[in-house]
Amino acid sequence: MDKDVTVFSFFSQIFMLYGITTGLFNIFCLLFGESAYGYSTMFSLGNAGVGVATSFQLLAAVSLITVLRFVLMTDVLIKGMSLAARVVAMFSGAFLTMLAFIFVFDWFPSDVPLAWISFIVCFGVSCAVSTIISAIAERQENRKLEEALRRCKEEKREL
Repeated sequence: MDKDVTVFSFFSQIFMLYGITTGLFNIFCLLFGESAYGYSTMFSLGNAGVGVATSFQLLAAVSLITVLRFVLMTDVLIKGMSLAARVVAMFSGAFLTMLAFIFVFDWFPSDVPLAWISFIVCFGVSCAVSTIISAIAERQENRKLEEALRRCKEEKREL
């Protein structure tokens, strides 16, 4: 869990996620833009990239998800909730946020099963990747802490 949350870490999280999201959407535009042109507002420029309106929508979605992350993954507002419950709530909240944006901004036609299957697969893969990255980062941090503790114990014995 995040311990030190500052305005700078909050905004850096927003813009890091926004950069990754925008980059991925630009790749999707390159790959599928021409065939999806006119089919989805996200591909309003075809394979030329993400439009300004979609860019601001992505920024808003990422900002809401970052607020959700702040609420659920720090002890600032919620204490005593298990990590597993926080992760489930985080992914559920992110999924609901994306659903709202899909319907409000007509990101893709809601009556096309292939669009929903693609969205759910992409969301699932991104959840799996982010979970794996988080687990690896936590393992590395735990190793560093264990090493620092071991060095402190050795120094204490030497005294």
